[in-house]
Amino acid sequence: MDENNEKYQQMLSTSLELFAKFGYKKTTVEDVATSINMTKGNLYFYVKNKKDLYEKTIDFALNQWKDFVNDAVNKEKDVVSKFRILAQKSIEYIENNRTVQTILINDPSIFTLSSTEDRFYNTNVSAMNIIKKILEQGIEEKMFFPVDVEHITEYLFSVYIMFLIKSYVKSDNSSLKKMFSEGLELTIRGLLLK
Repeated sequence: MDENNEKYQQMLSTSLELFAKFGYKKTTVEDVATSINMTKGNLYFYVKNKKDLYEKTIDFALNQWKDFVNDAVNKEKDVVSKFRILAQKSIEYIENNRTVQTILINDPSIFTLSSTEDRFYNTNVSAMNIIKKILEQGIEEKMFFPVDVEHITEYLFSVYIMFLIKSYVKSDNSSLKKMFSEGLELTIRGLLLK
Protein backbone atom coordinates (compact mmCIF):
# COMPACT_ATOMS: atom_id res chain seq x y z
CA MET A 1 0.00 0.00 0.00
CA ASP A 2 1.24 3.45 -0.95
CA GLU A 3 0.97 5.59 2.20
CA ASN A 4 1.42 8.75 0.12
CA ASN A 5 -1.66 7.92 -1.93
CA GLU A 6 -4.27 10.70 -1.89
CA LYS A 7 -7.14 8.51 -0.63
CA TYR A 8 -5.04 7.21 2.26
CA GLN A 9 -4.02 10.74 3.25
CA GLN A 10 -7.64 11.89 2.99
CA MET A 11 -8.72 8.96 5.20
CA LEU A 12 -6.21 9.92 7.89
CA SER A 13 -7.03 13.61 7.73
CA THR A 14 -10.77 12.93 7.98
CA SER A 15 -10.39 10.39 10.77
CA LEU A 16 -8.26 12.89 12.72
CA GLU A 17 -11.10 15.42 12.54
CA LEU A 18 -13.70 12.81 13.52
CA PHE A 19 -11.68 11.36 16.40
CA ALA A 20 -11.13 14.91 17.70
CA LYS A 21 -14.79 15.86 17.34
CA PHE A 22 -16.48 12.68 18.62
CA GLY A 23 -13.71 10.84 20.49
CA TYR A 24 -12.42 7.32 19.99
CA LYS A 25 -15.44 5.51 21.41
CA LYS A 26 -18.07 7.32 19.35
CA THR A 27 -16.19 7.45 16.04
CA THR A 28 -16.72 4.39 13.85
CA VAL A 29 -14.86 3.07 10.84
CA GLU A 30 -18.09 3.51 8.92
CA ASP A 31 -18.18 7.24 9.90
CA VAL A 32 -14.75 7.71 8.36
CA ALA A 33 -15.58 5.69 5.23
CA THR A 34 -18.81 7.60 4.67
CA SER A 35 -17.08 10.96 5.15
CA ILE A 36 -14.67 10.23 2.31
CA ASN A 37 -17.18 8.49 0.02
CA MET A 38 -15.64 5.09 0.53
CA THR A 39 -17.21 1.83 1.57
CA LYS A 40 -16.33 0.36 4.92
CA GLY A 41 -14.90 -2.67 3.08
CA ASN A 42 -12.61 -0.48 0.98
CA LEU A 43 -11.39 1.30 4.11
CA TYR A 44 -10.27 -2.07 5.44
CA PHE A 45 -7.84 -2.21 2.52
CA TYR A 46 -5.90 0.49 4.43
CA VAL A 47 -6.48 -0.53 8.05
CA LYS A 48 -7.16 -3.75 9.98
CA ASN A 49 -9.71 -2.35 12.42
CA LYS A 50 -10.73 0.78 14.33
CA LYS A 51 -7.73 0.59 16.66
CA ASP A 52 -5.37 0.37 13.69
CA LEU A 53 -7.15 3.34 12.07
CA TYR A 54 -6.74 5.35 15.26
CA GLU A 55 -3.05 4.47 15.68
CA LYS A 56 -2.31 5.34 12.04
CA THR A 57 -4.26 8.58 12.42
CA ILE A 58 -2.30 9.66 15.50
CA ASP A 59 0.96 8.70 13.81
CA PHE A 60 -0.12 10.79 10.81
CA ALA A 61 -0.81 13.80 13.08
CA LEU A 62 2.51 13.42 14.90
CA ASN A 63 4.36 13.21 11.57
CA GLN A 64 2.67 16.39 10.32
CA TRP A 65 3.77 18.10 13.52
CA LYS A 66 7.35 16.81 13.15
CA ASP A 67 7.49 17.83 9.47
CA PHE A 68 6.24 21.35 10.30
CA VAL A 69 8.99 21.75 12.90
CA ASN A 70 11.69 20.19 10.71
CA ASP A 71 10.82 22.49 7.79
CA ALA A 72 11.16 25.55 10.03
CA VAL A 73 14.45 24.31 11.51
CA ASN A 74 15.90 23.61 8.06
CA LYS A 75 15.36 27.25 7.04
CA GLU A 76 17.84 28.37 9.70
CA LYS A 77 21.63 28.26 9.39
CA ASP A 78 22.72 29.36 12.86
CA VAL A 79 22.58 26.47 15.33
CA VAL A 80 21.26 28.60 18.21
CA SER A 81 18.48 29.88 15.95
CA LYS A 82 17.74 26.30 14.93
CA PHE A 83 17.41 25.25 18.58
CA ARG A 84 15.19 28.23 19.40
CA ILE A 85 12.98 27.64 16.32
CA LEU A 86 12.74 23.92 17.16
CA ALA A 87 11.31 24.73 20.59
CA GLN A 88 9.07 27.58 19.46
CA LYS A 89 7.60 25.81 16.43
CA SER A 90 6.99 22.63 18.43
CA ILE A 91 4.71 24.59 20.75
CA GLU A 92 3.29 26.89 18.07
CA TYR A 93 2.04 23.96 16.00
CA ILE A 94 -0.15 22.70 18.83
CA GLU A 95 -1.26 26.18 19.91
CA ASN A 96 -2.57 26.78 16.38
CA ASN A 97 -4.05 23.32 15.79
CA ARG A 98 -7.23 22.81 17.81
CA THR A 99 -7.77 19.33 16.35
CA VAL A 100 -4.41 18.07 17.60
CA GLN A 101 -4.95 19.80 20.95
CA THR A 102 -8.27 17.98 21.36
CA ILE A 103 -6.74 14.62 20.49
CA LEU A 104 -3.93 15.17 23.02
CA ILE A 105 -6.34 16.24 25.75
CA ASN A 106 -8.65 13.28 25.12
CA ASP A 107 -5.88 10.70 24.91
CA PRO A 108 -3.09 11.50 27.38
CA SER A 109 -1.69 7.99 26.82
CA ILE A 110 -0.22 9.33 23.57
CA PHE A 111 2.44 10.80 25.84
CA THR A 112 4.83 8.44 27.51
CA LEU A 113 8.33 8.78 28.81
CA SER A 114 8.96 5.04 28.47
CA SER A 115 10.20 3.77 25.12
CA THR A 116 8.73 0.33 25.85
CA GLU A 117 5.23 1.83 26.24
CA ASP A 118 5.55 4.30 23.34
CA ARG A 119 2.95 3.41 20.69
CA PHE A 120 4.54 5.97 18.36
CA TYR A 121 8.15 5.08 19.00
CA ASN A 122 9.39 5.34 15.38
CA THR A 123 7.79 8.74 14.87
CA ASN A 124 9.15 10.02 18.17
CA VAL A 125 12.65 8.75 17.34
CA SER A 126 12.38 10.63 14.06
CA ALA A 127 11.39 13.77 15.98
CA MET A 128 14.25 13.29 18.43
CA ASN A 129 16.63 13.08 15.48
CA ILE A 130 15.89 16.74 14.78
CA ILE A 131 17.13 17.60 18.28
CA LYS A 132 20.10 15.27 17.86
CA LYS A 133 21.21 16.90 14.58
CA ILE A 134 21.06 20.36 16.14
CA LEU A 135 23.12 19.23 19.14
CA GLU A 136 25.68 17.55 16.87
CA GLN A 137 25.93 20.66 14.70
CA GLY A 138 26.39 22.87 17.78
CA ILE A 139 29.13 20.64 19.15
CA GLU A 140 30.85 20.33 15.77
CA GLU A 141 30.80 24.12 15.33
CA LYS A 142 32.13 24.50 18.89
CA MET A 143 29.06 26.51 19.85
CA PHE A 144 27.66 23.92 22.27
CA PHE A 145 29.29 22.29 25.23
CA PRO A 146 30.32 18.72 24.27
CA VAL A 147 27.54 16.61 25.77
CA ASP A 148 26.41 13.01 25.44
CA VAL A 149 24.12 13.70 22.48
CA GLU A 150 21.97 10.58 22.92
CA HIS A 151 21.20 11.25 26.58
CA ILE A 152 20.67 14.99 26.19
CA THR A 153 18.38 14.40 23.19
CA GLU A 154 16.27 12.05 25.27
CA TYR A 155 16.32 14.49 28.19
CA LEU A 156 15.20 17.45 26.04
CA PHE A 157 12.46 15.39 24.39
CA SER A 158 11.25 14.28 27.84
CA VAL A 159 11.13 17.89 29.05
CA TYR A 160 9.08 18.76 25.97
CA ILE A 161 6.65 15.89 26.63
CA MET A 162 6.29 16.96 30.27
CA PHE A 163 5.60 20.53 29.12
CA LEU A 164 2.87 19.25 26.78
CA ILE A 165 1.32 17.20 29.56
CA LYS A 166 1.33 20.24 31.85
CA SER A 167 -0.12 22.44 29.08
CA TYR A 168 -2.78 20.22 27.57
CA VAL A 169 -3.44 17.20 29.74
CA LYS A 170 -3.25 18.82 33.16
CA SER A 171 -4.27 22.23 31.78
CA ASP A 172 -2.09 24.28 34.09
CA ASN A 173 -1.80 27.41 31.96
CA SER A 174 -1.13 29.87 34.77
CA SER A 175 2.32 30.96 33.62
CA LEU A 176 3.25 28.47 30.91
CA LYS A 177 4.43 30.98 28.32
CA LYS A 178 6.80 32.60 30.82
CA MET A 179 8.01 29.19 32.05
CA PHE A 180 8.58 28.04 28.46
CA SER A 181 10.46 31.19 27.51
CA GLU A 182 12.66 31.14 30.62
CA GLY A 183 13.29 27.39 30.33
CA LEU A 184 14.30 27.72 26.68
CA GLU A 185 16.78 30.51 27.42
CA LEU A 186 18.23 28.59 30.37
CA THR A 187 18.67 25.49 28.20
CA ILE A 188 20.38 27.44 25.42
CA ARG A 189 22.72 29.16 27.91
CA GLY A 190 23.53 25.76 29.40
CA LEU A 191 24.45 24.37 25.99
CA LEU A 192 26.59 27.29 24.85
CA LEU A 193 30.34 27.04 25.22
CA LYS A 194 30.87 30.82 25.27
